[in-house]
Amino acid sequence: MVQRMSEKNVAYRIVFSRRSSMAIQVTKDGEVVVRLPDYASEEDGRKLILKNKEWIYKQLDRIQKRAEEKQEFHWSEGAGVLLHGKDIVLHVKESPDLKARITLDSEEEITVAVPFLKAAGAADEEEVQGVMKQWYRKEARSYLEEITSFWAQCMNVSYKKIAIRDQSTRWGSCSSKGNLNFNWKLVLLPQTLADYVVVHELSHRIHMNHSRAFWNTVADVLPDYLVRRNQLKLWGEKIEGIY
Repeated sequence: MVQRMSEKNVAYRIVFSRRSSMAIQVTKDGEVVVRLPDYASEEDGRKLILKNKEWIYKQLDRIQKRAEEKQEFHWSEGAGVLLHGKDIVLHVKESPDLKARITLDSEEEITVAVPFLKAAGAADEEEVQGVMKQWYRKEARSYLEEITSFWAQCMNVSYKKIAIRDQSTRWGSCSSKGNLNFNWKLVLLPQTLADYVVVHELSHRIHMNHSRAFWNTVADVLPDYLVRRNQLKLWGEKIEGIY
């Protein structure tokens, strides 16, 4: 059932189910969902919406801003691309040979040289993105291997192989055999967040679950892990659909 808030004309959907509490959800697509127990009424949902309207507006504004940023982004000359949580300027030029090349000119600039530029002097965006993705994955391997080695020594745990994956929904995983998988996109984020993911997965070498003991292990290493976990979610939303 779809209703509307009186201010800003925001539509919301009410869903009744066998639950014990009322809740509001704003999906990543900008849909507002009010989840109510079977015994509640539509009026209860309306009151809940009005009580939390400022929070809802804030979430919708954030989603709209992210959508605009994605629409405006192009893999072309002068774009700002991420590396370790910082924007660096992307330069695109023609390669003198048939092989694409990437040069990290400084902490603030990176150059992608592609074999052929179009008549207008612009490389195909998908080509530039593909070349950059390959470079990111290579950088991610050495970067995450170094971080993992450091934290494993700090935590006095061992691991076997490290694999760099292209995963859409997971930042990392740990198998029962001690093999670690990491998302290459961690190289885009601030190191504090890469550290959190690595410590999280290494903690599974002690507890192969998400029990209280597991989270205590994470907290012993990173007391502010909850802050980092929340930041990781926001960064995931920021890069989704671009990288």
